Amino acid sequence: MRRGKCHIPVLALCLWWTGAAVSALAQTATSQTALKLRDRTAAPPANVVMVNHRPYQPPTQSDLFHAYLRDTYGVWGWTNTTIRAAYGQARGKPDAWGQDWPGFGQRFGSATAVTSINGAVRYGMEEVFHEDLRYIPCHGCTVKHKIENALLAEITARHQSDGHRVFSLTPTIADFSGPIIVHTAWYPGASAGPEDGVVSARLVFATRIGTHLFQEFVLERRHKDEPE
Repeated sequence: MRRGKCHIPVLALCLWWTGAAVSALAQTATSQTALKLRDRTAAPPANVVMVNHRPYQPPTQSDLFHAYLRDTYGVWGWTNTTIRAAYGQARGKPDAWGQDWPGFGQRFGSATAVTSINGAVRYGMEEVFHEDLRYIPCHGCTVKHKIENALLAEITARHQSDGHRVFSLTPTIADFSGPIIVHTAWYPGASAGPEDGVVSARLVFATRIGTHLFQEFVLERRHKDEPE
C-alpha cells in the first residue's frame, strides 16, 4: 500500500523541476531590471508611486508570469516545499508512508504538487481579477510595519496604478486549493479527503508567512534605512 500511488508524487516532482528550470531562465532574463529596482541610492522622481518605500509600477502580464515562476518554482517555492515535507516526515504523517527515504520522497512529491497547484491557482486568479500579489518587503520600516506587511500579504492584493491594498480571497483560495486536491487525489487512509486538506493548509500559510518574515528581517537588514 505504501508504494501504490508513488507515481503521482514522482510526476509532480518532475513537473516541479521543469518549472524550476524555466524560473531560473526567467530570473536571469530580468536580473538587470531587478538590480535597478534595488538601487536606492538616488531619490526617486516626484511622479513615481512609492509602495513600502520602493518605486512601484503596476505589473505587466510578463511581470506577473515571472513572479509566478519565481514564487512557485524558485527559492521560496523550494524552501516552503522542503519545510512541509520535512514536517510531515518528522510527524510520520501519513502513517502509511512510513519514515524512511521512500516515505520522504512521497511526502516531498506531494508537497511539490501542493506548491505547483497553489501557484497555478494564484496566478490564474491574479490574471482574471487584475490583482498584484507580488510580495514587496517593507524597506526601512519599523518592526510593527514589517510584521503587518508579512501578514497582510496573505489576505490582500494590490490594485490599480498606485498599488493600494484591498482585501482579496485569492491568496486564501490558492493556499487551500493544493492541499485539498492532493489529499483527495492520492493521500492514503485516514489522511485522505478534502477536510484533511483544509487542516493541512495551515502549514501552507505558516511557511508563506515565515518566508515573508525572513525577507523582512533578514534580507532587508542589508538595506536598512531610518525607521518611519
